[in-house]
Amino acid sequence: MKRDLRALAGREHDVLVIGGGIYGAATAWDAAQRGLAVGLVEAADFGSGASWNSLKTIHGGLRHLRRGDVAGLRESTRERAALLRIAPALVRPLPFLVPTYGHGRRGREVLAAGLIANALLTLDRNRGVPEASRLPRSRLLSRDEVLARVPGLDPSGLTGGALWHDAQVASSERLLVGFLEAAASAGAALANHAPVTALSREDARVHGAVVRDLETGTEAVVRARMVVNAAGPDAGAILRLAGIERPHIPLLHAANLVLRRPVISGQAVGAQGEGRFLFLAPWADRAIVGTEYSPDGPVDADAFFEVARRAFPWAGLDRADVAVVHRGRVPGTGASALWTRGRLIDHEGQDGLGGLITLVSVKYTTARAVAEDAVDLACRRLGRALPGSRTAWTPLPAARPLEGPLVDRARRAVDEEAARHLTDAVLRRLDLGTGGAPSGGDVSIVLEAMASRLGWDQERQRDERRALQAACAPPFAGLGS
Repeated sequence: MKRDLRALAGREHDVLVIGGGIYGAATAWDAAQRGLAVGLVEAADFGSGASWNSLKTIHGGLRHLRRGDVAGLRESTRERAALLRIAPALVRPLPFLVPTYGHGRRGREVLAAGLIANALLTLDRNRGVPEASRLPRSRLLSRDEVLARVPGLDPSGLTGGALWHDAQVASSERLLVGFLEAAASAGAALANHAPVTALSREDARVHGAVVRDLETGTEAVVRARMVVNAAGPDAGAILRLAGIERPHIPLLHAANLVLRRPVISGQAVGAQGEGRFLFLAPWADRAIVGTEYSPDGPVDADAFFEVARRAFPWAGLDRADVAVVHRGRVPGTGASALWTRGRLIDHEGQDGLGGLITLVSVKYTTARAVAEDAVDLACRRLGRALPGSRTAWTPLPAARPLEGPLVDRARRAVDEEAARHLTDAVLRRLDLGTGGAPSGGDVSIVLEAMASRLGWDQERQRDERRALQAACAPPFAGLGS
């Protein structure tokens, strides 16, 4: 995976993807795998926006069932199975437990009915999944079983629990790299730190984009027959470059709390927060609580912590437990509710502007499926009869943790994974900063390796270190005092 603006500007692409989060990466991979000439540009670093804020869970869509959205449930189930197939080194089964109380919506009978319906609608949940990654059947737990699984849980009113299996991604950053590496191996030209400053238009059609290389300060015209706008929270800004003023898509501010200690092991546990259902999930040697949303500005981490503390009183959470607050912006309904399904906008049909498709969605789990739909639409607009998508079944060789001494991993991040800044490597290639502030010793090793590869002088090294320190400062790194 090389960062190569010359390759981007040196040919006309069938598809140019704007946005290097999980949706853009999945779109580039799908299009390149089908034989299309593909380019992808990202304004900052790959995966540095909403994709970085993740509860690290791959959901099968049980919540869709509560809304009566069977199609959404089926899509999520298929995509969970796809990720278990194509990225088994990173995506693994994880039990989810919800204690039951009384006889209402939180009661044993209601959840039992939900588990039965879910089981009947997801009989193919393990289709093609390796035996080691197959998901067991869901089941009800007795009161005593729940108390044994969750030490310290208040037994008052407890009637039992519901247990089902979804999946967890050990590193959402490495999974995204897996998609990008696959796209590059299939011929896609990729560049991070390359924002779009204008769209190239002629008459009523988009023919590509003008891209600024933040590493050199120069601009390049990237020609393309189709442009897929997968810029996430910045999708509206790209549309304005095209002269399209659509109704504003409300954005919710999302946050997850990463804790310094495991808190719980063996399964994620759900509990009703104040307005939202929260999960406390084990992750690596830590735990994550999420997700909280706010329509009016960044989530107040202090208030969120208090909600989590009350939702999981048995966990004995302390403010000092919070190692980092992951934040992002995602499409919402205007209140504190997410979009539940991805959307594609064909601007030729809706706005009379050919050559442009916008992809807006929110769930990490379903990114591959929405990307497949986007490429299907692009192929129709290109008039190309190409083979269907195979990305649901094609393994991602690079979707695995980097191994070896840190200095070697840092060099690989530069040489093979387009890390151009210290923050790129530490936060999104090497998994040193996703669980909390990295150690000074690790940072020094990575900085020295990158400086030798990229020719950084002492002043540049100080700037890179300061930028990382700023990225890891409150409110990113934790709660107020």
